[in-house]
Amino acid sequence: MAAALYVVYMAYASFIADPGDVSFLAHKTSLHRHLSHGAWLVALHVHVASALVAILAGALNFGWTRARAHPVLHRAVGYLYLAGVLGVDGTSGYLAPEATGGEIVTVAFNLLNVYWFVAAFWVYWMARKRRPDAHRRWAVRSYVFLDTNALNRGFTWLGVHVAGLPFATAYTMAVCLSIAVNVALGEVLARILYPCTSARRA
Repeated sequence: MAAALYVVYMAYASFIADPGDVSFLAHKTSLHRHLSHGAWLVALHVHVASALVAILAGALNFGWTRARAHPVLHRAVGYLYLAGVLGVDGTSGYLAPEATGGEIVTVAFNLLNVYWFVAAFWVYWMARKRRPDAHRRWAVRSYVFLDTNALNRGFTWLGVHVAGLPFATAYTMAVCLSIAVNVALGEVLARILYPCTSARRA
């Protein structure tokens, strides 16, 4: 339910309330070649749409008992999730060089893209190897990164309105902090929800 509400909110904010992302672009510290035409905006919208697809698909496979009980349906929704992750990762490679905060944020997002791609691959690979517990653990490690945008917004708001930092500085710190939090959160949740019961760990 929470995932569905977040998807509705983000879809409204990105595609209806502010389709030109004026509020987002207002915080850019410089405008480079990607921002001089509509390609950047198209990439951003594909990025957001892919993330929303991944959020819904992941939530369905985690929370919908019927999907988990029907392997064909579970697999189809899983492929939809992977497609969403690839859409986010692929467009992020185009968007990252123009990230607010400059080079540090660009590097952080690129490292996130690599880690998330590897995690998503292991979700798929452990399913192929018929290792359900490892599959579920990697699914948790991968899925938590879909809250990166929400964490970024929250940490940035705290940086600006509580700590009094300039937006670019607060955003840079928020990106780095949210990635670190998600790596730790994914590992902790994976081990709590699906504890290792044998020597074969992943």
